[in-house]
Amino acid sequence: MEPDAARDIAVTDRAFFHILQLAGFTGGTENLMKLGEMNWPDIRDLDKERLVAVYPIASFEQHGLHLPLLTDTIQLDAMVESMDGKIGDRIVCLPTQWLGYSFHHMRFGGSLTARSQTHIRMLVETVDGLIGAGFDKVLVINGHGGNSADLRVALQELKETHAETRVYGASWWGVAAPALDAIREAGPNGSGHAGETETSMMLTLRPDLVQTDRLHPDGGWPPSVYAGRVEHFRRIDEHSSRGNFGDPTVATADKGQRMLDATVNSLVEIVDDILGERL
Repeated sequence: MEPDAARDIAVTDRAFFHILQLAGFTGGTENLMKLGEMNWPDIRDLDKERLVAVYPIASFEQHGLHLPLLTDTIQLDAMVESMDGKIGDRIVCLPTQWLGYSFHHMRFGGSLTARSQTHIRMLVETVDGLIGAGFDKVLVINGHGGNSADLRVALQELKETHAETRVYGASWWGVAAPALDAIREAGPNGSGHAGETETSMMLTLRPDLVQTDRLHPDGGWPPSVYAGRVEHFRRIDEHSSRGNFGDPTVATADKGQRMLDATVNSLVEIVDDILGERL
């Protein structure tokens, strides 16, 4: 979808499912209260005051030599499914949007990306559709670091056009950072991309897709003390020869399960805080 075409979409109740289709969704889990499996009277009749609409966004990009292209999407699907097991009466979910902003991975074959302008339109107009269908509390759960900048812009734009609607964005690794840090063993630079955290989670979720004979530490930040304080957009191939950043060699399935549990607990607390008007 080109940016100009996206801007031409009229966001109305009738356009709701059309927008979901254009947004590039793929299948989700079997037990969720899924908008994609409902009809329009079902959606109309939902008690939206007691619900948070959950919109998961991920990516389709390389994850080093050892993890699959859908790593972010697989992880986020599992997190949302686990949320449903805990608070299924409080959330209604879109399928995970697998196309994100991944320009910085495009020199590694197989990665797919939307342009930033297109991605922002996808985010804004999908949430527009949710709001048009009557949802006034929306939580965008982000499963890919490259989406973060676009998500911030989308949240700003949505506030400008829907001043009274509560739209939130949460990157799972950020909201669960204290708990994840307590589990990790590779240090502060061990989990950037396809490192300890993601590899551990995939060893739990899809061990059949983890090529354990290809685990190598890779990547590193520039030596300047200002490296983390100065904005400079880099491609991942500029600081990683294999496509991962961090140390996957210390990953274990046990740590992966604990990381997933900690992350889901944080996301559940966020939903409860939204419904309780504490956030």
